[in-house]
Amino acid sequence: MKKPIKNPSCLKLLLLLPVLLPANAAHAVDTEWKVMQRMQSDTAVRIAYRETRILELIDQPWQGSGYLYSLAPDLMIKEQLQPERVLMGIKGDRMLYFDPVNNLRHRGELDAANPLSLHIAFFNALVNADVALLHRVYRVDFDAREQDWLMTLKPRRGDRSGLTVVISGQPGQQAERIEIRQADGDFSEFLLRKDAEGEAIETEVNRLYKELQGN
Repeated sequence: MKKPIKNPSCLKLLLLLPVLLPANAAHAVDTEWKVMQRMQSDTAVRIAYRETRILELIDQPWQGSGYLYSLAPDLMIKEQLQPERVLMGIKGDRMLYFDPVNNLRHRGELDAANPLSLHIAFFNALVNADVALLHRVYRVDFDAREQDWLMTLKPRRGDRSGLTVVISGQPGQQAERIEIRQADGDFSEFLLRKDAEGEAIETEVNRLYKELQGN
């Protein structure tokens, strides 16, 4: 016959263990590699985002929203829908930009010395779980804390803007927030939420890529 537990504090601790252990376990295994693996997908993925920009020369914050699309192994598209539609994408080492409102197109190479590359390469590396790209362009510092994990990125090459990118998420979860800071005080914040994935999203990604190419 089992003896009853006489110490109430001990009983409370035993009851709490199933709640405490998963959080501690998730915190213990959070690493840069684990975070990147969580972002990886064998199918096309759509991530909803909301963006806020605070600029030194503008009194009111700028608000925008849209979707990030990824299609393995190396295609990423950012479709801004609000306040006006703009497409930006990376395929391999090629960058493409299309402003349908003003009918403007730009093409370029993903280059760590290019300021535009520095401001978008991490999106591609993140949504496609491209660790090699991440480390080719940025110096990466990863910190797993009790309340969240942080991945801090700084350009490998000299960057006069003082760019710092901080990506964060809850323990055991994917990225949900991106902060972009510059030395002049300009600041951007992206809030991320996985929205959909599958064949229908792959069809949408391919359609957007054709639009970026001008087809």
